[in-house]
Amino acid sequence: MRETVVIVDGSEQPSTNLRDGLAQRWLILEPRLDDFTAGAEEQLAAAVGPLASGQYGLIGVSAGASVAIQHARRSPERVTALVLVAPLAIRPAGDALSGGATDLESSLGEIQCPTLVVFGQADTRVAPEAASIYRSRIPNCNIAFVYDAGHHIAAERPQALLNLVGDYLERRETFIVQNRSGAINP
Repeated sequence: MRETVVIVDGSEQPSTNLRDGLAQRWLILEPRLDDFTAGAEEQLAAAVGPLASGQYGLIGVSAGASVAIQHARRSPERVTALVLVAPLAIRPAGDALSGGATDLESSLGEIQCPTLVVFGQADTRVAPEAASIYRSRIPNCNIAFVYDAGHHIAAERPQALLNLVGDYLERRETFIVQNRSGAINP
């Protein structure tokens, strides 16, 4: 039986390439949430509960990252690996859009599973300083930057993202990006 990966995609451009590529190795669940604000984690837990037996990897894309973070914190016994792609969950101090992200930021240390946070090198919506916040707050956190990609990494560099995320989900604790397909990984 294939392992399960849950994707919470909060991007304006759906991460179809990522989902379809991962579906060749994992059983993919992509629950549709009403929004990505208060109550979204409860919707996710209710949607995933009956569908995913046992443990699973969890991917949060863009606005979906905050929901994925909350779910990983609240369900540590189920989430085996967390991947955040172009996460809008926290923003460095001084960012005009930082809003209420500080509560979520202060809880990052509660994440127990191996975590990969992926940023587009040219992302104008997420400051590069966010990487150091994730890295310093989440135990066992790896950071990756995808070159020649902005906020929509799945659309701009689909193969690089697929290779990166697939390798991480496969290895979890050991973060080694291999070049198996001939595509250059970031």
